[in-house]
Amino acid sequence: MSYAFFTGKIIIKILSRVSNNHLLRCDECDTLVNVPRLHARQVACCPQCNAELRSGSRWSLKRCAIIAISILILMPFAFTFPLLSIDLLGVPVYASVWEGAWKIATNNDVYTAFMVLLCAIIMPLCFATLVLFLWIAKHFKHRPRNLLLMLGYIKPWVMLDVYLVSLGVAAFKVREYATLTIDIYFLAFVFTALLTTLLFIKINPLALWNEFYPQFSYPTLNKQQKPQELTHCHCCNYTFPLQQRTLDSKGRHYCPRCESLLDIDDNSKLQRTWAALIAGIIMLIPANLLPISYIYLNGVPSGDTLISGVISFIGMGSYFVAFVVFVASIFVPLSKIMAMFYLLISVHRQNAGNIERKMKILHLVHFVGRWSMLDLFVLSLMMSLVTRGQLINFSVGPAAFYFGAAVFLTMIAAEQFDSRLLWKLYDKQRNQPTK
Repeated sequence: MSYAFFTGKIIIKILSRVSNNHLLRCDECDTLVNVPRLHARQVACCPQCNAELRSGSRWSLKRCAIIAISILILMPFAFTFPLLSIDLLGVPVYASVWEGAWKIATNNDVYTAFMVLLCAIIMPLCFATLVLFLWIAKHFKHRPRNLLLMLGYIKPWVMLDVYLVSLGVAAFKVREYATLTIDIYFLAFVFTALLTTLLFIKINPLALWNEFYPQFSYPTLNKQQKPQELTHCHCCNYTFPLQQRTLDSKGRHYCPRCESLLDIDDNSKLQRTWAALIAGIIMLIPANLLPISYIYLNGVPSGDTLISGVISFIGMGSYFVAFVVFVASIFVPLSKIMAMFYLLISVHRQNAGNIERKMKILHLVHFVGRWSMLDLFVLSLMMSLVTRGQLINFSVGPAAFYFGAAVFLTMIAAEQFDSRLLWKLYDKQRNQPTK
């Protein structure tokens, strides 16, 4: 057995022979790895792509449920009570998460309001509730297959950390018109965002699958069993022999543990990625050309596009805020599209060179994609703070919906892209005999 220690991680370099070891396919590159038993604060990583396979530093479900209960207690104060307030012409004006989305909806922009509501309230609420329901299911010895699947689906759409940054951007933007005050309930929102982030880090979906379904054991190192006889489910991260697959009346194979479809061919995956990406590009064109917001001063409208909003921050001297808005609203969406184009063209052209760089690009796309929602969150806060009659008014422009749709579609494209397509090409090229 050989180990390499780096930043507190255990990276498995060769097949290990220790007690309680089992075989597991990497979710990113499909490499079959023999994973040993891990202790606290140890992480097993794939020797080929360095993706995390197992972690021994995650919290128990009971502790995660306590955090989820704390989040649910704080949410009514964080979402419905005022976070910021301004004194506008002697009249106090308050802004809350719920009121911002409601103001957009009453401004005849229901779809944009729903996108804000989904990422800022509905998904965080569902995430904390799912963790609590999982703990209740464990207490009553129920096997919550659908709850575990939903836990993995909704995690990318919980954006309280993005909303927290948008509060700072809105504060800089609104101070041009009135004096801004931070309310006490702002602390409730900060703690809700921090606890949600902590729950993201500490909950372990793979350990939960193993805890609720212990009868589905992982294969162990066996000289009589060939690696190609083991398949892998990417929904529940379960590696199992091919003969354990379940079959429906149409001849399709399903995972025996989570009952997810296994036989999705590579062309279908590429078509889904291209469809979402092209739709996102189409939506991004009007998002950049049309006004995303209007400010009415004494009844005179002044429209702002994405780029003119950045320029206005520069004119106010708020260079850091201008940089944040430019990166989140313009640079990130365009760079995501170029990065996805690069990865898709690499697959179609059978080019697996610089595979490590391609994986870093894909991971970066997954990480930064959600931050483009910053602009819509700022708009919802501005709708709460600056909508006051004839002297000054604020409304969402037509570009807001197209921008939100572009963010959603590019995130879906990144989720649909399968990194194993690149690793298959890499392994194929590496195994070709040199001339």
